[in-house]
Amino acid sequence: MLKKKSFVLILVNVVLALLISGCMNKSQPTRFYTLTSTVERQKLLTESSASRNLPIGIGPIKLADYLNTSKIITRIDENKIGQAAFDQWSGSLKNNIINIMADNIGSLLNTEKVFIHPWRSFIPIDYQVIIEIIRFDGDLNNEVTLVARWLVLNDKDKSIIDNKRSSISETTDTPDYAGLVAAQSRALGKLSKEIAQSIDAASLK
Repeated sequence: MLKKKSFVLILVNVVLALLISGCMNKSQPTRFYTLTSTVERQKLLTESSASRNLPIGIGPIKLADYLNTSKIITRIDENKIGQAAFDQWSGSLKNNIINIMADNIGSLLNTEKVFIHPWRSFIPIDYQVIIEIIRFDGDLNNEVTLVARWLVLNDKDKSIIDNKRSSISETTDTPDYAGLVAAQSRALGKLSKEIAQSIDAASLK
C-alpha cells in the first residue's frame, strides 16, 4: 500500500513539474529580430556618383563561427560570450547582413546595380566587395562592436582596390535586445559608408 501511495505521489509531482514547465515556457515566448538599413539614399561624395550608376557585387561574406547561430550573441567579457534564451534572429544572420550591406552601399552610391553573391556570370560588375566579420556582438547595457576585414576588387582584372580592417563601436540606446540590434544596424551603416567611400574614390581615378 505504501509503495502504491509513493508511486502516486511521484506521478503527481512529475505532472506538476511538467505543468509548471509548460507555464514558464508560455510566459517566455521567443522574440525575433532583424537588422535594418540606417542609410538614406544619397550621393556620397561627388556629383558624378549618381550618374555613374556603378554595378557593384556584394559578397561573399564570411561570419566568425560563433555567430553562426539563430540566438543573439552578447559579450560578457573579453573572452566570454552569452546566448539569448528567448531572443533570436528571424532568419539567417549572414543573409540579413549581406542584404543590409547591399542596400546601404547602393543607397550611399545612389546605384540600383547592386548584386548579391553569387551573381550570374553574364552580369557585368565593376567592383566586388568581400567581407569577413570577425566580431559582431555587444553588451546590452553599453555598446556593440563590429570588427571586419574587407576587400574591394576591380572585377575586371581582380586587382585589389582597397584592403582594410574596420573596428566600429556603437552605443546602445536601450538596455535590451531591441536596443542591441538597433545599434548593430547602425554599426553596419558605418561599415557600409567606409566601403562606399573606397569605391567612390576608386571610380574617380
